Amino acid sequence: MANTRKTSHSVLNRYFPIADAVAALFKPHVEVVIHDLTRHQIAYIVNAFSKRRVGDSSAGERFDEAVLEQDVIGPYRKVNRDGHNLRSITATLRDDQARPIAMMCINFDVSVLESIGEQLASLAFLPSSLEPHAPFFHDNWRQALERAVGEFETRHGMAASLMDPRTRRQLIGELDAAGLLSVRNSPPVVAKRLGISRASLYSYLKNIRGS
Repeated sequence: MANTRKTSHSVLNRYFPIADAVAALFKPHVEVVIHDLTRHQIAYIVNAFSKRRVGDSSAGERFDEAVLEQDVIGPYRKVNRDGHNLRSITATLRDDQARPIAMMCINFDVSVLESIGEQLASLAFLPSSLEPHAPFFHDNWRQALERAVGEFETRHGMAASLMDPRTRRQLIGELDAAGLLSVRNSPPVVAKRLGISRASLYSYLKNIRGS
């Protein structure tokens, strides 16, 4: 057992520069940890924002043998000790006989991206229902129309031009509720986007607004 441990530890040294390179590229947001499976402890760690050190126990990071048959495990979600969300991935490191001897875990702290995402979402926020006379700039209105129709098409898995009358009626109702059909000269543009005639659009609107 002593010889096995010595051999595995010396083999792990070849992976340390890889850990250094990955951590340097994404510093300070990525931590790289190499867990020695023969000693059940951390053999190497770079950019240690989890506050762990070489020699610390790896008991909480162990995978069963079936999982270690995979070369790459993940990505998967973890939570750091400070509460930050991590996106992690693990590579199984093997000796010259292809036996798993260590795990290289790459932990990406995504808290900064989550914060940026929340800020972008607040800036891009478009109410689902607008006041009937809410003003649209021409370009903004077209963008809002395309986004609303595109999202509806995605939800239903088909283009607007291929929708049955009931589904198309639902779409037109949502566009009308969002104020997108209250804009001056909007019906011809909406009808063209939906692949129907203006007469058909007016017929749908009459039915929707009269119900």
